[in-house]
Amino acid sequence: MRLAGELQVVHAYAVWEGWAFDHSGWNPEPQLLAVNAAFEGRPLERVKITVDLAEFCAEHYHRRPDQYWRDPLPRARDYLSRYIPPWA
Repeated sequence: MRLAGELQVVHAYAVWEGWAFDHSGWNPEPQLLAVNAAFEGRPLERVKITVDLAEFCAEHYHRRPDQYWRDPLPRARDYLSRYIPPWA
């Protein structure tokens, strides 16, 4: 998502059938958007990512997985396992 009218993405999250997954776990996507808009005090726009991870990271000044000190995948998998997905 990004602030309305801006180019820079301010928050990335995954979606599945109306559910959004971010740092706070699974939440209905409309709720996630509303909470973030209230926090920012401005309208937000949902942006669909249509490029691969390397291109997204380059466009939005994010680190790629190989730029972390250690392999981030075990830590990410551990984090994901803490939340029951909506399809379970």
